[in-house]
Amino acid sequence: MYKKVGTILAAILVLAVSFGSADAQKRGGVLKFATPSVKPGLDPARTRTGDGYMLTALIFSNLTRISHELKPEPQLAHKWETNADGSEWTFHLRKDAKFSNGRPVVASDVKFSIDRILDPKTASKGAKALGPIKEVIAKDDHTVVFKLKGPYADLALQLGNTFSRIIAKENVDDIANKPIGSGPFILKEYVPGNKAILVRNPNYFEKGLPYLDEVHQIYIKEYAAQVSALKTGEIDIMYFAPSEIIGELKKDPNVEVKIVSAPSFQPLIMWVNEKPFNDVRVRQALRYAVDRKAMMEAATGGLGVLGNDTPVSPSNPYYNKALPQRKKDVAKAKKLLAEAGYPNGVDITLYTSTQRPGLEPAAVVAQQVLAESGFRTKIESVEIARLYKDIIPKPKPFATSHNNWFGRPTIDESLTPFYFTKSNWNYTGYSNPEVDKLLDQAKSLTKFEDRKPLYDKVQEILYNEGPDVVAYFKNYVSAVRKEVKNYKLIPVQYVDLRETWVER
Repeated sequence: MYKKVGTILAAILVLAVSFGSADAQKRGGVLKFATPSVKPGLDPARTRTGDGYMLTALIFSNLTRISHELKPEPQLAHKWETNADGSEWTFHLRKDAKFSNGRPVVASDVKFSIDRILDPKTASKGAKALGPIKEVIAKDDHTVVFKLKGPYADLALQLGNTFSRIIAKENVDDIANKPIGSGPFILKEYVPGNKAILVRNPNYFEKGLPYLDEVHQIYIKEYAAQVSALKTGEIDIMYFAPSEIIGELKKDPNVEVKIVSAPSFQPLIMWVNEKPFNDVRVRQALRYAVDRKAMMEAATGGLGVLGNDTPVSPSNPYYNKALPQRKKDVAKAKKLLAEAGYPNGVDITLYTSTQRPGLEPAAVVAQQVLAESGFRTKIESVEIARLYKDIIPKPKPFATSHNNWFGRPTIDESLTPFYFTKSNWNYTGYSNPEVDKLLDQAKSLTKFEDRKPLYDKVQEILYNEGPDVVAYFKNYVSAVRKEVKNYKLIPVQYVDLRETWVER
C-alpha cells in the first residue's frame, strides 16, 4: 500500500518537475524571423546573402559548425584529424545522420557536395573560399579524406562556412525548389519574395533538437515595417536592427536588443581599372578625404570600431598594429588629387542602398565630407539586389560603391577572396603578384608566428595601394521579442536556431 502510494507520489513529482522545467518550456513554438531580401535562394553552393545563408543553415548540415567563439565544432563529422604538415585531413561522419527523405548521409554525399562547389560550372562563390583542395576521397561510407595542394590550417573552419552544406546527390536538379537536407528543419513552403516556412525535422540527428515546431522566414523589405511588425508581435526577430531605431526598440518592454562585437564592414570599393581610381593617388586621396569616425557614428550609432582600409579588424589577432590609423587630411587629399591630374576636383557617383543598416547614413556623411577635398559626390541609392547584381560586379567610371560584408571566421577568407587576382569576390579588379604570393605562402603555414608576418605585409600593401576604403567595422545588432528564449548572436552573422524556443 505504502509502496504503491509512494510510487504514485514519485510519479506525480516527476511529472510536476517535468512540466515546470526549462526543458518543458523549450519544446515547441513557431518563430517568425524577418529579413529584407526578396530571393535568398535555396542552393547553398549559390547563395550570396545573409538571408540565404540563414535559410540553408536551417535545411542543410555541414561537416563542421562554426561556434559562437568562431571555432570549428562537430556537426556531420563527429571528429577529424590531420597529418603532420596539415596537407591531408580525415573526417569521420556520424552514423545516425539522415537526409529528410530518410536516406543516410554518407561520405559520397560529402565528396559530391564539395566537388560540385569546386567545379567551375557551378559558379559557386565558395570555390575559392574552401582552401587549396586537390582531391576529396570517400574512403568508406563514414570516412572522408581531403588531400590538399599544400598545408592549410583553416580547413575545418572553412568546411563550416555558408557554401559547404552537404546535399543529397539525387536532389541536385531540384535543390532550388524542393531541397533535401539533413538540417534541423524541413522546408514546407517557399514563396520567393514573400516567405519560407520550415517545420521541425523529426529525424534530425541531434537528439531532442530543434526545440521549435516551425520557423517562418518572412521577407519585409523596409526596416520601418519590420520595427512595426516586431512591436505588434507579427514577427519575433529582426535579423538586422538599424542603429537609428535601437533607442526606440529599447524603450519597448516586450523587445530585447542584442549586440555582439563583429568583424563586419561596409567598404567603399574603387574599381582599379576605371578612371579615376585606376590611379593609386586618387585611391589614396579618397582614403584621406573620408571622416571615419563620422561615418561610423552615422552607420552604427557608435556601435563599432574604426577601420584602417583592410578587412582585418582590430580585434583579429592577425591585425597589423604597426600601421598608423589613417585620419582625415584634406590638404593631403587635395594634393594627391592634383598630382593625379584633378587639380579642380572630380565628380563621382556613390552607389548605396537603404536595405542594409548603416549604408545610406554613412553615404550621406561621406558625401558631405568628401566635398571638402574635391570629390563632388552624387549619391544613388538602389535596391540591395541591384547593388549586388548590377553595380558592384560591373565596374563603372567615375564611381564608387558601398558594399556590405559579414566578417569572415579565418584570416585567409578575410583577404584572399577580395584581393587575390581574379578571386571570387575581387570585384574591384585589384591585382598584385606580391599579394598573391604572400597569400599563397601564408595559407600553407600552420603556425601563427609563421603566418603573422606575411599577413602583416599583405595589410601594409593594401593600406598603401588597396582598392577599398574600410572606414569602420560594425557590431552585429539584432532585436527580438522577449518571448524568444536562448537566441544567441554569432559574430559572423550566421543564424543557429537549434536551441532557441518561444514562450507564448
